[in-house]
Amino acid sequence: MRDEVKLCDGVVVLSLVDPAPARTGEPPARWRTHGPALTFAIRAGRPVGTVELRPATTGFAGGDVDLAFALHPDARGRGFASRAVQLVCDHARTLGARRAVILVPAGHTDAAAVARRAGFARRGQISHADGTLSDWYVRALVRP
Repeated sequence: MRDEVKLCDGVVVLSLVDPAPARTGEPPARWRTHGPALTFAIRAGRPVGTVELRPATTGFAGGDVDLAFALHPDARGRGFASRAVQLVCDHARTLGARRAVILVPAGHTDAAAVARRAGFARRGQISHADGTLSDWYVRALVRP
């Protein structure tokens, strides 16, 4: 039987959508080097969104993880995304991640505010092949 991963801070509960890659114990080597995403449903009394954690790929250091989040429009502005990102960062640390990265589309002030509230600092801007820009937010998950 698979172990179910549930994360909670008393306000939001995160439930792993597919628990297979996050069983207790050592994460699979493939996960540590570009494995599948771990997608969590965010609940605050009802489903309000998702948050995704995946090993960062090209251009990032080993041990980096990439986070993405989305909330239903009527759930925004209540701190649910910041709480979910914090919980996922704590979980990523237990999987051996060293640093978390969030790429925010340039000018997306709400997403940037979530990143800052969750302890991320803006480190610069990335230009994508299609010409779009993203602000790069980073948070250390281990103490130096």
